[in-house]
Amino acid sequence: MSMFEPTAHHQDFNRRDEKYDEYRAGHELIAKNLADLLRAGKEISDPDVQFWIGKHYAFVCQFWTPNKVAYKSLALTYIMDPAFNATYEAFEPGLAKFIQTAINIWANANLE
Repeated sequence: MSMFEPTAHHQDFNRRDEKYDEYRAGHELIAKNLADLLRAGKEISDPDVQFWIGKHYAFVCQFWTPNKVAYKSLALTYIMDPAFNATYEAFEPGLAKFIQTAINIWANANLE
């Protein structure tokens, strides 16, 4: 289940919104690239991984601009919330934890 599905975490998200396809494609591009890097055995601190986490942060900033604590808290939901976890695990087993840990590194280096 994608976090953009009607039964997902944000049920009030209007699927008919003209931005829906753009948001979904952006999210899937980021998740797919991070899944590919996980499968390739890249470390969470690898520059390619951190590049895509930066893209993830920019994606999130379309909706709100989290500081370091908030962004790291969002990352925790990826492993703790069943809908978020299932979204990322569908791309690659272990991806939710991989992203959560990589976000912690990126946030420590780039946010206040």
